[in-house]
Amino acid sequence: MSLLRKDLETLQPYTRPEAAWTPAEAARPLVRLHMNEAPSDWPPEAKAALLARLAALPFQVYPERQAELTERLRLRLGAPEGGLLLGPSSGALLDLVALAGLDPGDAVALPEPGFSLYPLLVKRHRGVVRAVPVGTGFPMEGWFTALQKGARQLWVTLPNNPTGAWLSPDDLEPLLVAAAGGEDPPLVIIDEAYAEFAPRTHRLAVDRFPNVVLLRTFSKALASASWRLGYLLGDPALIGSLAALQLPYSMPAASLEALDVALDFAPCFDAAIRATAARRDRLAASLPRHAAAPSAANFLYVTPDPAPALKDAGLLVRTLPGGDAARVGIGEEEVAVRAAAALGGALPAAEVPQESSLLVLDVDGVLIEADRSFMEAVRLAMAELAPQQDWTDDHFRAFKRVGGFNNDFRLAAAAWLLAARGEMGRLDSAEGIGFPDLEADIAAREPEAQRIVQKHYAETSKLERPLIELHALRALGCELAILTGRPPEELVMAFGVLGWELPAVSDSAPHLRKPSPAGLLQLADAFRATSVVFVGDTRDDAAALAAARELRPDLVWRFAGVGPDRERFIRDADLHAPTLLDLLPQLKEALP
Repeated sequence: MSLLRKDLETLQPYTRPEAAWTPAEAARPLVRLHMNEAPSDWPPEAKAALLARLAALPFQVYPERQAELTERLRLRLGAPEGGLLLGPSSGALLDLVALAGLDPGDAVALPEPGFSLYPLLVKRHRGVVRAVPVGTGFPMEGWFTALQKGARQLWVTLPNNPTGAWLSPDDLEPLLVAAAGGEDPPLVIIDEAYAEFAPRTHRLAVDRFPNVVLLRTFSKALASASWRLGYLLGDPALIGSLAALQLPYSMPAASLEALDVALDFAPCFDAAIRATAARRDRLAASLPRHAAAPSAANFLYVTPDPAPALKDAGLLVRTLPGGDAARVGIGEEEVAVRAAAALGGALPAAEVPQESSLLVLDVDGVLIEADRSFMEAVRLAMAELAPQQDWTDDHFRAFKRVGGFNNDFRLAAAAWLLAARGEMGRLDSAEGIGFPDLEADIAAREPEAQRIVQKHYAETSKLERPLIELHALRALGCELAILTGRPPEELVMAFGVLGWELPAVSDSAPHLRKPSPAGLLQLADAFRATSVVFVGDTRDDAAALAAARELRPDLVWRFAGVGPDRERFIRDADLHAPTLLDLLPQLKEALP
């Protein structure tokens, strides 16, 4: 009788499914293009900073910085408290997801072709692989079929390995909506190991769909494959359950120090990422006798198999089973020149990388004239909640100047409380300070205030009108998004007033409420932005931008204030104008 109850034939540990070198190959000077690694090592100054850290690191003590670095990463990504799990490689974290979420016989939908680790992990946990054919694209039909047949988990890899295929957030949206709509939704893991090389990320899906988890690695984005670190983003309750299963001290102290230093040098790594993506596209266009599938990763899927010719040129690539194809990693410039020449082409000259600019817009007071509708809704709510209070528009405007009351439900709750305490006079001295002694009481009253305000807003919203047309914004030539203090249901109403929609972050959870910078940070990640301009009309908007700048100093941030109160909260370097329409010429100059 075996002492090991598992079938080791099906549960072999994951070592290197990506085909290791043979001893003979290791003896030759072959360039490693077969492992999807970053093409270059850390910048010398970053490596020197890490080596200095390691020299001072006490080797005899256990690593104790996981919580600290989890918090740094959480804030940087705009995640809620408890919504991020740092772990020893994305593969190990995916193994944890399978351990926690699969019973024997549960089906897991995987892309085919896909990452060779996936079926090993599913079988390791006695799950059943349900392959979804995706070819060199990423069609959705097979995923819907897997969903209908009861797949317990969907492992969606975007960009996909080994093809590099990618779907935009809009294209993936129908699957996420369908997966979230059932009584017992399956877990959807979006594996974004190569997200930084794509035009967009799927960052915004996490807060919208509690059954969606985002999986990422530092191996590619931060050129840190040696340090074996990754992370999960998801609903705090789900992430907390996974964290409870993680073994203590599972990440070496050196790896944690490496992450801290790498984040300090983020601009260097980001520049290398953008150069690699541009080089990928140039190489794909330079192959006269081969075809490269469209790729949003740091590699190309090339047919017919170029491996023999590239090996003769000293370049090792990954020949793929089941087809006349190979996965070709993108090396540094000189390596890409060699690869193109070995395949009969010539690498086009490099161009200056373009900046990725994002314009983020508030809704009320920026895109929509909504003051009258909200003033009326709050006035009518106050007539119910505090009929003894003589409420005027000046009270409403004073709360907006205080800061922290960008959300009108919170504003109404605070006004109700001050009226009940006979302390409305505190408004005169609260600008920029707020009411820190009343926070708990305000929060307790907010649900009822929301109910009453929304009841009246259903009628007063008819007073709203758009302030700008979409074509005027599109003419700026940058990416566009929305960050609003409205809850999701009122954002839908705003889109109805505008007659068009944009990707948006709304006030759907406490961490997304301005002046928190989380929404701005999520949008910057989602659009892979190098520079962000945020147009707002309140002190909270300006404060959110300032906080985002503190957390992501590697990006260029700029605030633009509009509205009658803008002089109260703008700074010298800020753009400003009476309205968004008046601001357009300044934006045209400010956006790269």
